[in-house]
Amino acid sequence: MSCNCSEFQKLTAELQLMNKSILDIVTKLDEQTSMLNRAVFKSATHCGCIEIHATKQIYSPHKSLEENQKELDTHIEGELCPKCRDKIEEEMGELLFYLASMCEALNLDLADIMSKKHEHLKTLGLFNLL
Repeated sequence: MSCNCSEFQKLTAELQLMNKSILDIVTKLDEQTSMLNRAVFKSATHCGCIEIHATKQIYSPHKSLEENQKELDTHIEGELCPKCRDKIEEEMGELLFYLASMCEALNLDLADIMSKKHEHLKTLGLFNLL
């Protein structure tokens, strides 16, 4: 099932009743970000389907951007189990809901924002990250 950003934002606006105030939306967005982070961390600490082995990222000025990009690591080992994947996807969906709600409250278009960012990323490529 496919959905575009505009349809999603419109439906979000129709369903947003209790947290219509921008103050509520901002705090719910922040809360939802924390819940997403917690779901990711619990995948490692509670379930154990993934492990996080964080180490210093080594960026060498003597290598090309492409070479450095290939050597940088996510620090994740393993794969999400179906239960953790479902939970993380659920939390990401909630985060998207409140992001779309914020766009609606501020009279912004999520699809336009994504399109502008996409063009920006395409134009600057790897230099966007420096």
